[in-house]
Amino acid sequence: MSPIKWKAHDGLVLCVDWSLNTNLIVTGGEDCKYKVWDGYGRQLFSSASHDYPITSVAWNAEGDLFAVGSFNLLRLCDKAGWSHSLEKLATGSIFNMSWSPDSTQIACGCANGYVIHAHVIEKRVAWRNIEAVQSKRKSVDVRDVLSDVAREKLEMRDRITKLALGFEQLVITTTKQCYIFRCYYYFVL
Repeated sequence: MSPIKWKAHDGLVLCVDWSLNTNLIVTGGEDCKYKVWDGYGRQLFSSASHDYPITSVAWNAEGDLFAVGSFNLLRLCDKAGWSHSLEKLATGSIFNMSWSPDSTQIACGCANGYVIHAHVIEKRVAWRNIEAVQSKRKSVDVRDVLSDVAREKLEMRDRITKLALGFEQLVITTTKQCYIFRCYYYFVL
C-alpha cells in the first residue's frame, strides 16, 4: 500500500470518518474547522471556524449526511458540507458519535458522562410542485408549493425511516411498514 498524505488542518486532526458509499472523507481539527475531502485528498469544503475544536465527525450509512461534534454543539451537514441543523447543548465536548443503521438517529458520547440520542427530522423531498417534509418522528406534511393552499398531514404509527417522492407516488417506510400514496395535483390519496 502506498499512502497518500496531505495537510488537512492547522494543528491536530482530532477526528476523521470515511464514507463507504460516497468515498468522501470528513475531518475535524484543533483549528476549530471541519472539512470534506475526496478520496484523493482534494478539499471539497472547509467550514468557518467554530468557537471550539471539532472533536468528532461521523457519516451516516448512505453518505449523504454527516454529524459534527464540538464543545456543547451538535451539527448536521449534507455531503457538500453545508449545515442543516445546529443544536447547542450543555454536554461538554462530544467525543464519539454513531449512527443507527437506518440513518435516522445518532448517539453521541459526551464529556459530562451522558449519551445524547438525537433523531433526524425535517427531511424534505420534492417532485414537481409537491413537497413532503418529515415534521416529526412519525408524521409527514405534504403540500403544493405553487398554491400553498393544499396541505395534508400524514401520521404514521411507527417511526419513519425513509421518504421518496416521484412520478405521482409518495413512498414512506417506517420501522414496520411501507406506505405508498398517490399524489394527484393538490392532495394525497
